[in-house]
Amino acid sequence: MAEVKFDDIRLFLCDPRVQVRSSVRMALNDAGMKNGNIWEGGDLEAITDSVSDPNGPDIVICDVTENTDDACQIFSAIRHNELGTNPFICIIGVAWSPKQALVNKVMGSGADVLVAAPISPSLILDRIEALVHSRKPFVVTSDYIGPDRRFLDDRGSEIELVEVPNSLRAKALGQFDAAQLKNEIAAARADINGQKIDRQAFQVSFLADKILEGFQEGDLSNAGQKLAELKKVTNDMKMRAFSAGSKDLEELCVPLRTVVQSLIDSRGKFTKKDLNLLGQLSLAVRAAVRPGVAGSVSARDITNMVVGAGAQG
Repeated sequence: MAEVKFDDIRLFLCDPRVQVRSSVRMALNDAGMKNGNIWEGGDLEAITDSVSDPNGPDIVICDVTENTDDACQIFSAIRHNELGTNPFICIIGVAWSPKQALVNKVMGSGADVLVAAPISPSLILDRIEALVHSRKPFVVTSDYIGPDRRFLDDRGSEIELVEVPNSLRAKALGQFDAAQLKNEIAAARADINGQKIDRQAFQVSFLADKILEGFQEGDLSNAGQKLAELKKVTNDMKMRAFSAGSKDLEELCVPLRTVVQSLIDSRGKFTKKDLNLLGQLSLAVRAAVRPGVAGSVSARDITNMVVGAGAQG
């Protein structure tokens, strides 16, 4: 196994305790990391600033004990390419006496590792080396982007894993090339964006079906929650469709968003016209992403039908 070199690695350490940051910094210095490549701060806002820098960190180490939700929102925003310049930086969370709920939140946000505090400098160095030599590939679902932690037997046949760029590894092994990393990040972003759109299209269909089923069965108790989720998914899918150059899908998201908002505003007094449009649009979205799901009817055909139905209403 190749020796890890810390000379060029850039690291951000977020911990409210100055003494903790000092001890970790000393250990990193002893391992060969340059003092100027170690950024630190006591609050989460400092992470946002650091990852937004074009020459930002290759790895973030963050205490998540007190502000778990805020930290997880930042981790998730990084992974979803909503924050920072590199959605694939390594992330280590640190927590004092982590309970299962906290563990689930941190792991569900896309962090690579969660370690229990108090942390020893040697433990941090071990975790960094593990992320250099054996980082997990990423998996994409409708609401998650991050390391795949499932057992092999739990993986579906259609789940495609993504080997994401790892600037930490490249620098640690003396293989770093800035131009190459930029190209690799762009390619991985495009791959993940396509997978995300596919998962979201399935989620739109699933949520629409559940809303329609609830209406037919006279049970709208969860309709508000499902509509809120559907609105969120649709908004994100529209942006991703634009990035992917999928004009048909991007255009479909506009009337879908309008219908969903109309159903939300109705406060449970759904009209058959809106429900019919919701069903047709969810089918159109699936057809745009996977043409075979709608048989011989194309996404454009369904769009025209939906527009016609709306005009008649």
